[in-house]
Amino acid sequence: MEGEPGPLKEHLASWRIGKAAELVLSSDDALRALLSILHGKDKELKKAALIALEEALKGMPDVRRLGLVKVLLDTLIDLAKEGDDDLLIRALRTIRALITGIPLDPRSFVKLNHALKDLVKQRGNEVVLLEIPSILENVRVTSSDPRVYDVISRLLHSRNPRLKAMGLRLTLNTSSYTGDSSLLKMIFSEIKDMLTGEDIALTDFALNILLEVSDCPLQEELVDEVAGVLTLVKNLAIGRRSELREKARIVAEKLEDSIYRYYKNQPEEAKEKIQELLINERFYEAIDLALAVGDTYVLKWLEGELERMEKERLKINERILPGPKYPSPPPESKAQKTLNMPDLHKFRGGKLDLEKLTKNAEISKQIPRMPDEETRRELEAVLTSGKTSKLVDLALRKPEVVFELERKLEEGSKLEKMDALWALSKLSEKLKPKAVFILEPVVAKLFEVAHSTKNRWMRLRATRTLATLALKSKRRDEIVGKFLDGYLSREKRRAISALEFFSYYFLETWDEKTARMVLPGLRRFLKDDRLRFDALMVLEAIVTSIPAEKAKLLRDYVPLLERIKKTALPDEQKLAIRILEEMASRFKVLFNRRVI
Repeated sequence: MEGEPGPLKEHLASWRIGKAAELVLSSDDALRALLSILHGKDKELKKAALIALEEALKGMPDVRRLGLVKVLLDTLIDLAKEGDDDLLIRALRTIRALITGIPLDPRSFVKLNHALKDLVKQRGNEVVLLEIPSILENVRVTSSDPRVYDVISRLLHSRNPRLKAMGLRLTLNTSSYTGDSSLLKMIFSEIKDMLTGEDIALTDFALNILLEVSDCPLQEELVDEVAGVLTLVKNLAIGRRSELREKARIVAEKLEDSIYRYYKNQPEEAKEKIQELLINERFYEAIDLALAVGDTYVLKWLEGELERMEKERLKINERILPGPKYPSPPPESKAQKTLNMPDLHKFRGGKLDLEKLTKNAEISKQIPRMPDEETRRELEAVLTSGKTSKLVDLALRKPEVVFELERKLEEGSKLEKMDALWALSKLSEKLKPKAVFILEPVVAKLFEVAHSTKNRWMRLRATRTLATLALKSKRRDEIVGKFLDGYLSREKRRAISALEFFSYYFLETWDEKTARMVLPGLRRFLKDDRLRFDALMVLEAIVTSIPAEKAKLLRDYVPLLERIKKTALPDEQKLAIRILEEMASRFKVLFNRRVI
């Protein structure tokens, strides 16, 4: 390859990388000159050339990079094999910049993966090995080919766990999920050994794979494997390796959400599966599955089963991911808690509810601030039964149970707090708007839980309950206003709960005034790697509820979503694609002369 280095070589020799990258982007002659330098013998100059090439590739359109794969890939692989660690790292990073977002032809796919396999087998430098996963995550192939599947098959059957992990990653990259559970079952089965060893890089790689697949719908034949993986991941989330805890916690929460959605309204089926795990002495898996199901009835039953099997030492609370801290309020604040009864004239209809509400309280002003012992026992029996109808009946007869639920949130064990959140969630859903005022005393405590970032299950329960109350109670403006304040603040803790709130709120209603305040700030959150997924959930909810005539409010989000679907994490890409498809089906006006 010909090309006079000239000005390019001067820029590289003085490490003016930006200037060199600009030259390569603007001139084919400069690119040829850079390739000439890469084939030379000056290692320092080659390192500078690789950095400049990486920067230039990041600025190139996909079509141009696609054309450069055959020109550059062989050269970059050869540089990676030269034996110099710095050169190797730069070559690997340049390969990643070259292939990100574009598919490889089968020949290039095979050559690249053979090179990466050799590096994994031969290298002892962990820094080098840490560069490989980010390349594998971006490897795609243009078409099915026996050579491609031969490479993947050999990796999957390797005894080297890192090579097997490569095989799992490439299997995901080259397969499209169509609902067949066999792919997911293989991944969940094979990945277990990668979560228990001392190889931190391998475990981190395995967690990245799980981040991608944990959003897939759970099916019956997957429950056994998912339960086993969930326990291993939770061990990491509460374990001694601080560098893995946060990612493991996120994966565990995703798996718990998947299990929760699968067993929602199916407590008996959940009990059967947990019983099966207990019989097979998979006790921690049974506990973790029950916590993921999140049904008080199931948790109480499991507690009894563990006691009957003389396994009391296995504490359910110890398997709950770190939860929020609740400051204990001063005694005088508890003594002041009262619930004001509404005047009778405010009710129209709903006679039965009104009779229950006023039966055991003075209609004039107040009801008892705390329930008596008999009422507490009734509440415990209802929580143990897990029957929503009994809970609603008790709350209508004795509204003071709300204070007991608030006390559980303030002072109770983690299990009692979960009981209280379940009960408040169900009451907010089932009570009629005329009766939902009885939940008002606990709104402040629900906000406190909603603003915690430590226990996602509890935070989401509280946020969802507040969203339901906002839709049904007279405190709508107050609740929405508080979350808007958090949304518009720069405080991450409040912003997270606000995003979660609006993702529920807009699913159920179209509120144009609030939407016009939320939408401008959403762009900032969509650009934040830490908050992008939650922001996408809000946008999806708005797209679902917005009337067609207001669709133009969303026009500016189309190009941003198109960028996200190409550059973000896999689960964010999928969500962006889903939103774009929904927008395209409902609002064709947004896509004039635009192709998704």
